Amino acid sequence: MIPSISEVKEFLKKLGFDESSANGLIEQIEYFEGEAPQRDDIVRDYLREECIETIVDDIVEEILKLNKESIKLLDVAAGSGFFTEKVKRKLEERGVKADVYALDITPSMLKRLNEKGITPIWGVAEKIRESIEIANKHYGINVPKEFDVVLSTLAFHHFLKPERVLKSMKSVLKESGKVIIVDVLKHEHEELKETLKDTHLGFSLEEIKEMGSKIFKEVKASYMDVYCEVGDIIVGLYKAVFA
Repeated sequence: MIPSISEVKEFLKKLGFDESSANGLIEQIEYFEGEAPQRDDIVRDYLREECIETIVDDIVEEILKLNKESIKLLDVAAGSGFFTEKVKRKLEERGVKADVYALDITPSMLKRLNEKGITPIWGVAEKIRESIEIANKHYGINVPKEFDVVLSTLAFHHFLKPERVLKSMKSVLKESGKVIIVDVLKHEHEELKETLKDTHLGFSLEEIKEMGSKIFKEVKASYMDVYCEVGDIIVGLYKAVFA
């Protein structure tokens, strides 16, 4: 069920993206297509091993607060599944059965997810529900319509319209579920827009809380004791939880 770039373009039309927005997404796809084979190593270069462990542990602890023996989890813009795989394994170590799905727009990333035994969904973060419907119809898979946890790790600053993504996440979230986002804090390194195809220079806690409070009843955002290193640039991370 790994689509070609031409199929991606057709899907974007079906999802109602105008030519300008579609071209912006295609540019990101082409960049990440080149990254896909080395994506896991690239993430390791950005984050020290202890930072990776902290991120996974924080996400898992947040999920465990749901007090469920089994969960359905959707990782949005999961990339190669670097964090998806680790979160699933850690949950299972803690006695939680995790039925895990991963949505991404980049065909080669979907291939990596499939190789890791994670159910891949081609889709766009701004239109998760519609993407799932198309995936189920065209590829004969049976992805759930709602999830206990919707997760996104180090991807939120790439989204063209982040507030729309939060609405999209809420549309596939169970009543008792939660959205967990780990992403980069606001910074001033404009060069990352070109070198890493970042759409936004991160978000402050105030900005993420303001965005979330328009859509969710409960919003929490806090600094994490971890950071990304991109060459000589160091950028802090935050965790936001919406319910």
